[in-house]
Amino acid sequence: MKILWKYLKPQSRLIFIALALATINQVFSMLDPWVGRNILDQYLTKYQNFTGENFLKGVGFWLSIGIGVAMVSRIAKNFQDYFLNVAIQKSGAQIFMDGIKHTLDLPYETFEDSRSGETLNILQKVRTDSERVITLTINLMYTSLVGVIFVFLLPLLCIGS
Repeated sequence: MKILWKYLKPQSRLIFIALALATINQVFSMLDPWVGRNILDQYLTKYQNFTGENFLKGVGFWLSIGIGVAMVSRIAKNFQDYFLNVAIQKSGAQIFMDGIKHTLDLPYETFEDSRSGETLNILQKVRTDSERVITLTINLMYTSLVGVIFVFLLPLLCIGS
């Protein structure tokens, strides 16, 4: 992990931005049920208490909130993917370049018994695997952690208000 962090450290600003956007994406995507609950509880179950115009205005208001929430979530996800891909490509390219430099410094005898392209295949696999680890860490583990924290904190925030 130390080696991977060595390559990610120069990209820490991009990764921090990607993490912030992942947080925004996850929180806003978890607000969708809240919007649906408000439409159901306030309007659909009590439709007889509203005039047609007030009902449409209220439901339209909550639907527009839902559209806004979904848009913020999707936009944050797209920017998250962009910043994460830039950071991953830069760090992956550096890993590959350092591997090539190290390989070229090795004596010729090291490669006598190996097949053509075997070393490059290994370096490419290292790059691909490290990129996959970073992507999965942020896209799966981090967003799941944010989701769990949000689910546990939301009731505490609602009780206080």
